Amino acid sequence: MLEVLLLPGVLSFVMSMELPPYISSCSRNDPNLNDCALKSAKESLYQFSLGDTERGFQPLDPLYVEEMLVYIPNKQGLKIVFKDNYFTGFSKLHMESLKFNLEKKIITADALVTLNVKNKYELSGKLLMIPIDSKGDSFINLKNTLLHIRYWYEHVEGPDGKIHWKIYKHDIKYEVEKGSFGLDNLLNDKNLGDQINKLLNEMWREVVAEVGPSICHALGTAVVENLSVLLEQVSYDELMPE
Repeated sequence: MLEVLLLPGVLSFVMSMELPPYISSCSRNDPNLNDCALKSAKESLYQFSLGDTERGFQPLDPLYVEEMLVYIPNKQGLKIVFKDNYFTGFSKLHMESLKFNLEKKIITADALVTLNVKNKYELSGKLLMIPIDSKGDSFINLKNTLLHIRYWYEHVEGPDGKIHWKIYKHDIKYEVEKGSFGLDNLLNDKNLGDQINKLLNEMWREVVAEVGPSICHALGTAVVENLSVLLEQVSYDELMPE
């Protein structure tokens, strides 16, 4: 239920609608509500990854991030700008847990995914006092990325006169098992290029720490905007009947 991406501005107004057929509702009074919601999320994940133009959802896979900036090992060293980043893998995301605290109005989820990124790089700075300037194709692989997701929502009355959920705050944290990187045609010098790629992969934790916030911001924004549209379309009673 969480893996959706909105095409901004698609729906200028939203009429009350039933749940999409690929999402199963769960009773708010079900003692096993979280188990029911997790099952529904797992079953709907792939369909959401394909997108739903009738509902205003775009595919989540790939996810586009315009730019990410990395310094190796610091600002006095190498500067790498990753541009036009296309993340693939979200269609194979595995929901580990999904929990609803209806009293505090908080949704929490854990999800595991391996992300592959194709992008362009621009490299500048100095390596061992040698000026470096290069650009070309590159890739990033983030193996077994564990996402910790939280949403805070409130009850609001919709245009249909029914109660709807409205998300007003969200947070995503992440843990990566292993990161790997590759920059092609570095200075057209294989030896020097191999050295830079080796340094980049030896410092993968530091690199991931710098690119991670950009990824989480893009993902969080996409998901929240989509969920907002879904929650405007579907009332609380339709989403979680008594």
